[in-house]
Amino acid sequence: MRWRRAIGGLAVAVAVVSLLVYGVGWNDVVDNVREAHPAGLAAALAAGLGMLALRAALVRRLLTPVAGSARGRAFVTAYLAGYFARSALPWGRSTGTPVIAYLLSSRSESEFEDTLAAVAAGEGFNVVGSLVVAGLGVATFVVAGGSVDAVSAAVAVVGGGGAVVAGAVVVFNRGVARRVSLEFASKCETVLGAVPYSPLADRRGFLTARIDGFFGTLEAIQASRRTLAVAFGIAVLSWLFNAAPLYFALLALGVDAPFALVLVCAPLASFGGVVPLPGGSGGIEVVLASLLVATAGVSASVATAGAILYRLTTYWAHLAICGCVALTYTLCRTR
Repeated sequence: MRWRRAIGGLAVAVAVVSLLVYGVGWNDVVDNVREAHPAGLAAALAAGLGMLALRAALVRRLLTPVAGSARGRAFVTAYLAGYFARSALPWGRSTGTPVIAYLLSSRSESEFEDTLAAVAAGEGFNVVGSLVVAGLGVATFVVAGGSVDAVSAAVAVVGGGGAVVAGAVVVFNRGVARRVSLEFASKCETVLGAVPYSPLADRRGFLTARIDGFFGTLEAIQASRRTLAVAFGIAVLSWLFNAAPLYFALLALGVDAPFALVLVCAPLASFGGVVPLPGGSGGIEVVLASLLVATAGVSASVATAGAILYRLTTYWAHLAICGCVALTYTLCRTR
């Protein structure tokens, strides 16, 4: 675990969020946060922990076809330690998947590529779940007479994301990704095998076997309709639990926003996570606060306070819990 890099990234993330609060109005935002009702924050925290549990349950379900995969306590500790890396490291959303897969495979008898396939599939289901929940929120928001401009923007984002997901599904179903990956790996083995003292000189077929195992596990997951149905249900439910903390955070601030509103805002705010900071810090808060101002009609200070409370009861709470598990995991392995 690269603790120094994680701590440095988190320090930058805190600084970026602090700049956001300062730009909106430090005193106004802090006053709103201080006046938040404790009961609402407790409910938001409980819902946020439920989301984390559902994310773990999703990966555990997708590991069902993987022989020798991690179970019980070994799974929980490895997954939470990996989730900490995903949340604490810059670009964690892209690098977190292989880290989680590595930790899970190291605590089990499964191969890394098989575990990686399950974890990657879980990320895919999370994306689909976010689009479904956002679409449900948009539909409900339209029926309730929501802002036309806000709804149009939401529809554009959801539609674009849905098109990307549909294209990815078609590519995988037709075997294009597998064929291209295997051809590329084969060429790499040929080139690297010809290099003197190359570690692949006597291991012809090593990369292709790994990649073939990865796609084989994806096919095994896809072949089980029950696994797909349960995984889809868990993914959608996890996003409902992801949106609930925002609803309770707004209630804690005295904002009685419709639940359909948070179903739109919470998934769309996640697109702000593309910034190269731990957990998308800064970007998510800015996008979420902007969405709340546009859709809920609240002031910038209230919207920013709501975004911060939402992140405190989800991202930062998860980071603290998973960080403790990761520290224990690291200490146990070094003894």
